[in-house]
Amino acid sequence: MIQINLGARGLGGVRFAISPLGFVQDLLHALGHAPEMVGVRWQSLATQVLTQQRLGLLAVVARGGPLGYSPDFLRPEPQGFHTSLDDALHQVVTIPPERIAYELSAAIGGRSWDSGSVHRPPRLLLQALERGEGYVAQRIADEMARFWRGALAPAWPGIRVRLEADISARASAIARHGLADTLNRLAPNLEWRDGSLTVYLPPDSPFRWTLDADAVVLAPSVFTDRASFCAAEPPGAPAPRSPLIVYPAAPADCLTPSGEHQLIGATRAKVLAELSQPRSTTEVAQLVFLSPATVSYHLQVLHRAGLVTRTRRSRHVLYQRLG
Repeated sequence: MIQINLGARGLGGVRFAISPLGFVQDLLHALGHAPEMVGVRWQSLATQVLTQQRLGLLAVVARGGPLGYSPDFLRPEPQGFHTSLDDALHQVVTIPPERIAYELSAAIGGRSWDSGSVHRPPRLLLQALERGEGYVAQRIADEMARFWRGALAPAWPGIRVRLEADISARASAIARHGLADTLNRLAPNLEWRDGSLTVYLPPDSPFRWTLDADAVVLAPSVFTDRASFCAAEPPGAPAPRSPLIVYPAAPADCLTPSGEHQLIGATRAKVLAELSQPRSTTEVAQLVFLSPATVSYHLQVLHRAGLVTRTRRSRHVLYQRLG
């Protein structure tokens, strides 16, 4: 159990954020501990990219060990609502060495790989540590960037739309029902009560912390069904940062705007992901394996919602994603 005590100042520091780098950590951690959350397609794609790109250190560190701990520096604290991939990678590279040493030592010493003989620290990790924390940070950032390009970049536009829709829905819920009610609905194992935000962990979890905080970052994820914590700082942790809680994004089909039309669903997310460049209805239909009539309907909804532009070239109408 992780209990975060928030006074008036801390409550005012509660905010939502989206990070594409967090998407990398969420996928790889789920791959190692809850593969059913990502499905066969993502399992296959992630494993293929890790193998072909030889991203062994990233696989070892991000997927965590038997107790499920992945070092927090893999998900830097978001500096705004949306942190770009390049900015987040720069944060990883510039993490203070003492912070990296602290987190990796905690992983090797028991948070991730236990200190007994059954689960020994992976040799690849020990070899990297021999070259210093700066080398580890640089190599992890490089491998995360390569994994992103090989596995996640094509799907990110659709995922981002879903995450932003989730946060918009939460903002609307806060306006209608208040912050306390909204926090209590984020995840089945997350509770707001008496000025504290508590993440309930499995009974066999070794984590039992209570801490005071001036802020909490809330990050939706498509690869989890429960809340998890990142950077819940015990006393004495070097280079402390704000606690970050990852919570499950609402199913796409549950996210609706204030108007009558639904903004996003699984199919529309797929359509939107293919519109990084101008494409006709027929071209999109071929890419997502749907009929032109079905794609045309979804494009009309996305256009009315202001998520895509529509221009005419010769005899064709072309659609492109905004942003």
